[in-house]
Amino acid sequence: MGKHQIGIREAASLGIIFLITKIFLPFPRSMVDIGGTAGWLIVLIAILLCPLTWWGIRGVITSANSGASLITATEEIMGPFFGSLINFSYFCLFFMVTFIVLRTFSDMIVTDILPRTPIEIVLLALLIPTALIARSGIEVLGRIAWLTVGIIILSLIVLLVGALMTYADPKALTPIWGTGKSHIIKMGIIKSSLFSELLAFGFIVPRIRNKNDRSKAVWWCLVISSVFLLSSVITYQYVFPYPTGTRINNPLLEVSRIIIAGRWIQRVESIFLIIWLLCTILKLSVGLYCSAATISQMLHLPKDKILIFPLSILIYYLALLPKNQMITVNLDSNIIRTYGSIISIILPMLTWFVGGLRKKWGQNM
Repeated sequence: MGKHQIGIREAASLGIIFLITKIFLPFPRSMVDIGGTAGWLIVLIAILLCPLTWWGIRGVITSANSGASLITATEEIMGPFFGSLINFSYFCLFFMVTFIVLRTFSDMIVTDILPRTPIEIVLLALLIPTALIARSGIEVLGRIAWLTVGIIILSLIVLLVGALMTYADPKALTPIWGTGKSHIIKMGIIKSSLFSELLAFGFIVPRIRNKNDRSKAVWWCLVISSVFLLSSVITYQYVFPYPTGTRINNPLLEVSRIIIAGRWIQRVESIFLIIWLLCTILKLSVGLYCSAATISQMLHLPKDKILIFPLSILIYYLALLPKNQMITVNLDSNIIRTYGSIISIILPMLTWFVGGLRKKWGQNM
């Protein structure tokens, strides 16, 4: 597989977009569903735990040969059998995230924007540019992400500030522990899987030109993504206080619709939708690229491009299987965001631990 290289800005931008796109999906509502008025605390606890994923990835990569990705390093440490099982788990995570995001965003478009358009047409309209961008490789992905991440972040700032200026309930976050202290702490630990997409750095980090920039790129991504994930939930709770916030299918779309800044600035959601569409396509491209890269490295193929279109077809048909949006949202909430931390935290940590033991035993032999 060809070794393409990117800089710290491109790497951080890819990670930010891959993480924060969930803000435009039912993520804020799901936090309110679980925690009530303390939905934001669940996100805060998950933020405190998310560095574990990066430490695990870094430990695995540094325990293997220089230049190894997460996949090749895992196979080197755990052996062909157990390494392949762990790597297949990584593939399943990337693959599920990709087709669930594709279906969820398509449902949002069909439900609120283009109600007479068949879901199949919307899926194809999103998937075709996704496949083309993913096939172009990590360098092109990184450059597009760097060029667009500023616009995406600016749109989020305008959206969140504009919504709070229009309406905010001062008592929205009380009682502070919402559905109960023990429940909030428990769910915060479980929902550390909100940052499972950090596994993408297992592919991105080895491509960064300067090895000294690896940690910087990840920490920039973590800080910026955490700020916006937390801010989006807090803003949503202020604008649509509990329990109203549990009844809205597309949270940030409804938040954008309430923004009023004078007589001439109203109903600005169409502007945000264009930016969200771009952000979603980039997230899908990263997910598809990581899925293809995982399989190609597991099979020791020289290139991952040949897998992009077959995987795209499979993603398309899987995205058609859920009967409605709620089934798709439940797949994300009850599977990926409940058990995802096993794949994104426990498996890299376990591999790192085994790699450390093998190094220690090797030195004593």
